[in-house]
Order: sequence, then structure tokens, then C-alpha cells
Amino acid sequence: MAEEKKETTKKTTPKKTETTEEVKVEKRFCTKCGKELKEGEVCDCTDNVSNSSSSINGDTILNTCKDIWHTIIGVFKKPATTIAKETESKETNRSIILIIILAISFALYLMALISSYVKGYESSSLWIYSSTSIDVNYFQVFIYGILIYAIMAILPVVAALIVGKITKNANFTFKKSFKLYVTSSAPLVLGYLGMAIIMLLDVSLLNVLGTIAFLIISLFCFFNFILGFNSETKMKDDSRSYALTGLMSLWIIMIVVVFLIVGATIVSSVVGEVQNSHNDYTDLFDW
Repeated sequence: MAEEKKETTKKTTPKKTETTEEVKVEKRFCTKCGKELKEGEVCDCTDNVSNSSSSINGDTILNTCKDIWHTIIGVFKKPATTIAKETESKETNRSIILIIILAISFALYLMALISSYVKGYESSSLWIYSSTSIDVNYFQVFIYGILIYAIMAILPVVAALIVGKITKNANFTFKKSFKLYVTSSAPLVLGYLGMAIIMLLDVSLLNVLGTIAFLIISLFCFFNFILGFNSETKMKDDSRSYALTGLMSLWIIMIVVVFLIVGATIVSSVVGEVQNSHNDYTDLFDW
């Protein structure tokens, strides 16, 4: 029997090509905040600009104050860790604000110091029969205090930078030296303000205790700066002692010279005012 073979043929139907038209829709965005806008929509981002900016500024100021307070407390609790962290940080805004606070607190301390001196002189026996009083321009004293502290702050920064360059520490820059000094001196904010309050209270026992506490805080900040400089610089063991001794000596010499110059200027002006007032008092008895 003959075998029949069926052949199946597949019919392929051509696919229909669909043509789609692309409709380009132009999107609109706000030029201030970047929000995508619908057709005819107007962005309302400018309505809350003043409120949002004020809240942002308030939060920024509050956070900065908290950071500065934590830095001051951190230097007391963990001096080496806090100083190293702040010195290596790339942010400088906190250090700038902190040194402004230090300068203001020192100026207030200087005002309280001169006020205590003037009150003590006026209450002395030489002034007891005088009807005049010593007039001190405390705003001028405040400005002098800020300028004096600016000089006091720049001296150790420059001294550390000079010693750092002599010992071939190229990575120890002015920025690092500045942040090192400001962070290590942070506790002096409490020292200056505390001494200003104690002097205004004018209690003998508090003056003695406050002076002792202030000296301890000052020495604490001084050694924090020295130890911070030691950890931030790389020196040979044989030359490390000479470098640290040179830094302390250069710093102390520069401060003593500046104190003599500035102190003599301030004292001479105050004494001149006192002598002029005293001469007016003695002229009452010249008949």
C-alpha cells in the first residue's frame, strides 16, 4: 500500500505595523524651588519664604549654641579627644563663633576688673571727702578688651605655627593652629564670666577662691594647647622636648611683652584720670 504523506504548509500572516504619534508635552517648573507645575498652576513657595528662613536660622543658631556648649564641656570631660576632633574637623564656623564668645567674655571680665579697682579707690581714705567720682568709659574698655584678646589669641597661634614650620611639619597649617588654640581655650569662657560676676559681687573670700579657680582653669587650657600641639605634630623624640620648650617660651615671652605694653597704656590712662580728679580735690584747700 502506498503511504500518503500530508504536507502541511504554515501560512504566515504579515504583522500589522502600528504607527504611533508622539505628543510632546512641555513641562513647567518653578524657577525658585524646582517644583513641577501643571498647566496654569502658580507655585506658592514664595509665600512661606520668610517663615521658613526664620525657622531655619533659629534652628541653626540653636544647634550652633548647643555644639559650642558641648565643646566646652567636652574639653573638661575628654580634653584630648575633643581637641583632636575639633582640630581635624574641616568646619571652621564653630571655632570662629567660639573665639568671638571668648573675646566678649574677656572684655566683660576686664570691665569688671576696672570697675572693682575704681570702686576700691573711691572707697579709700584719700577719696572719702571728695564729691567727684571717677568717670570710666566702659564701652571703650569693652572695645579694648576685645582688641586685647585678639592679640592674646593670635600670639600662641603664630608661635605654634612658627615652631611647627621649624620642626618641618608642613601639615600643621594656620587653620589647625587656630582651631587648636580656640578649642583648648574653650573652658576660659566660664572662667572669664565667673570672675566678672565675682568681682561685681565684691566679696573677699569669693575673690580669693575665684582667682585660684581661674588660675587652675588657665593652666588646664595652657597644657591642653601644649599637649594638643604635641599630638598634632610629628617630631623626633630627641627634638620633641626642645620644640615644646621653645613653644612655651616663645608664647610666654610674646604675651609678657604685649601685657607690659597694653597694661601700661591702660593703667596710665586710668591713673591719669584719678590724678586729675585728685588734683581737683586738693584745689579746694588752696585758698
